Parts: sequence; structure tokens; C-alpha cells
Amino acid sequence: MAKRGPLIFLTVALALLLPSLVQIVWPFFTSFILAAILAIVVHPVNIWLSRRVRPFGLATFITTFTAVLLLGVVIGFAGFAFTRELTATYSALTRRSMEEGGWPALVTHTVDRIVDALAIRLPLDKDAIRTELLDGMKTVTGYLLNSAGAAVGGLVSVVVTGLFVTAFLYFLLRYGQEWTARLAALIPLEQRVTASLFHTIHQSVVANVNGMLAVLLCQGLLLCVGFWFVGVRSPVLWGVLGGLASIIPVLGSPLVWVPVVIAFVLTGAYGKALLLAVWGALIVGSVDNVLRPFVVTARDKQHPMVIALAAIGGTYAFGVLGILLGPLVVSLVAALLTEIQEFVSSNREQDSSAARHD
Repeated sequence: MAKRGPLIFLTVALALLLPSLVQIVWPFFTSFILAAILAIVVHPVNIWLSRRVRPFGLATFITTFTAVLLLGVVIGFAGFAFTRELTATYSALTRRSMEEGGWPALVTHTVDRIVDALAIRLPLDKDAIRTELLDGMKTVTGYLLNSAGAAVGGLVSVVVTGLFVTAFLYFLLRYGQEWTARLAALIPLEQRVTASLFHTIHQSVVANVNGMLAVLLCQGLLLCVGFWFVGVRSPVLWGVLGGLASIIPVLGSPLVWVPVVIAFVLTGAYGKALLLAVWGALIVGSVDNVLRPFVVTARDKQHPMVIALAAIGGTYAFGVLGILLGPLVVSLVAALLTEIQEFVSSNREQDSSAARHD
């Protein structure tokens, strides 16, 4: 009992301090999780480089700098290209609106043309259709404007988060193995069980990153084909932007192809708008639901439906990070249940063996 006293005191003290600690570290939670995911992905590269570059700190610095530089170049290129293309599209729509008598007139005339086309083919109330279409276009336009404003307003936050991610990534790559070993020593489980849980976390992160990259490449390629078929200028560039947008949970690639569909509608290209909308919704949109779960299950041995639901539920629970954290939590819970089942079975076998000996 004398030996348990200090341990109980330290545990109680730690429990009392944990709420304050959580408040202190919470602002850095997103940056730390992103850095941890990157650290797991680039860890093999860091190990390979550390065998060729000495000291280890220099190798870690090179790995961190290269990873952050590549991500920065990709994000910067995407942002610059998207801004350029968006400016060109806005200029074209502005010229068209001036021909129509202004933006309100352009929207109204576009709606009138759509209503006339629908009323000829369908026995519907023209006034009701017109009202619904106008309300819908106003809603979509307002959403796009709000999203653009939020994106501009969040630019500083993105830069600050990137700086913290860079710092966390360096320290995780340099000291991550040591910290993991210390954490494992504190867990009151067998070494085999602890190693199994850490392995589950590693496999889940790598599997979900692989799934994200597979969806990015596939949706980007399909969008390139769709944009090329309907005659969009720079289809490869728009396809790349759509693939990168697929990383964003729930919204994804529609952030790119829906505005293009709206632009086609406003310019009177209804056939192209319909083709691109069907292609984006049915073909491109199905990739995330079909491809990602099967790529993830190659490493993370969960049912594809479970992975898909975990990613969706994780997005609602954790935001953008939920697409990785959701499947990770589900995989970790499954691993814990497996270990509990094995522990209970082992205890039952021991009890049965003891009963037979008695």
C-alpha cells in the first residue's frame, strides 16, 4: 500500500490538471493532428534519408522542409490557377450581363428561357417554375459568395496553421519514436496488445491517406474528360482543381464543377450544362463512395460500408479532419473489442483449467 500512495497522488494530480491542459492545447489540435498524419506518411522517407545524411536532425529538417514545400507549391499553384480561371470566367459573364442589361437581367432572362423550354415539354405552371428557379439561383449565388468570403477571411488562419504544422511535423519526425515508446510504457497492457493498437492506428492512417489520393487522382481524371468533352477552356487545370477539391469532405469536387454548370446555364449553353451536371453527379460523384472504401480496406480490414459511414460520420463530428479520424476511431474501437474478446476468452480458459485441477 505504501508504494501505491505516491502513484495514487500523482494520478489524481494529473487528472486535476488535465482539463486545464486540454484548454491550453486545444487551439493547436488541428495543426497537431495534421502534422501527426503527415509524420506517419513521410516517416519511411525520413528513415531512408537519415541513413544517408548525418546528423539525424539535419535529415529530419530536410524531410520536413521538402514535405511542406511540396504541399505549399501544390496549394499555391491550385489557388493561383483557380483565381486566374475564375477571373476569366467572371469577365466573360460580366460581358454577357452587360449585353443583357446587368446581372439581375441576365439571371431573369436565363430563368425565363429555362421556364419556356420546360413549359413546352411539361404541363407545369410557368409562374411557379419561375419563382422556384429564381429562389434557387439566389440561394446558390449567395452560398458561393459566402463561401468565397469565408475562404478569403480564412487565409490568415491557413497560413498560421501551416506554420504550426511545420513545427509539429519536425518534432514528431525527430522525437516521435521516443515519445511513442514512452507512451507505450505508460499503458498497463501487454507489449503485444500495445504494439497491436499502435499498428492499427498506423495502418488506418496510411490506408485512409491512400484512399484520399486514389479518389483525388480518379476524380481529377474523370473531371478532365468531362470538361474536355463539353469544351471548357483548360480542362486539365480544372480537372486538377476538382481532384484537389475532392479532399474537402461532403462538398468535394462539386465546388469546382457546379459553378461551371451555372456558368453554362447563364451563357445559354443548356446542353453542356446538363451533360456536365449528369457526369459530375453520377460518374464523378460515385467515385468517392465506391473507390475510397475498397482502397482503404486493402490495409484497414473493415467492411467498405463501415469505412464509408465512418468517413461521413467523422466529417460531421470532427469537420475536415473527420474523413481520417472517423475511420481511425472505428478501427481502433474494433481493435479494442478484439483484444477484450481475447482477454475474456483467455480468462475463461484459465478459470476452466483451474476448476478441472481443483
